[in-house]
Amino acid sequence: MAREEFVRACVPILRRELELLQGAGADIVQIDDPHLCLFVDPQVRAQHDNPDKAADFAVDMINQVVDGVSSVKLAVHLCRRAGARARGEAQFEGGYDPILAQLNKLKVHHLTMEFTTPGTGDMAVFKKLRGDFEIGLGCVDVTPGRIDSPETIAARVRKALPYLSPDRITLNPDCGFAPGSGAQVSIDEAYQKIQNEVAAAKMLREETSH
Repeated sequence: MAREEFVRACVPILRRELELLQGAGADIVQIDDPHLCLFVDPQVRAQHDNPDKAADFAVDMINQVVDGVSSVKLAVHLCRRAGARARGEAQFEGGYDPILAQLNKLKVHHLTMEFTTPGTGDMAVFKKLRGDFEIGLGCVDVTPGRIDSPETIAARVRKALPYLSPDRITLNPDCGFAPGSGAQVSIDEAYQKIQNEVAAAKMLREETSH
């Protein structure tokens, strides 16, 4: 089965999973998409005759999964494989600009975007996104052994404030770092990273409430 045929075959399965989560009372459902962010990388784009068409296909599949769903907040995590980079796997460089047209076509409420790793581009890109998107700002480094202080996390978020109102921002780890996921991360390290993220959020709320 060709790759596109395989992906199309997965749509009803993912749709059913979404419906089950909705029926179970979930308030937010996030779809993890590692494919769309491949097309931020010039080298990946060069491998396709029409990279925009390939990126459009990824968006179309997501939109088919979420079509007509209205009782839950829908989110897409744009996975740049930060966790994979930490494990020495492939990395994809480039800012988000090449896929902005595709992002603005997503029928979701929330985008989780990674920004702690080098090469992710400038946060001015937020000015070009739809104003109704809530942004899950990847602001916690998931590299094993690297624990950002609350001040470091807060400083990353402040860089987004010239382009996004505070009420559109949620704080997120850049990607996954769960123990046992392939990265060598202890439960204590994961807990400390989340604690520091919470402390940064509290700091920022106090700053922006004045």
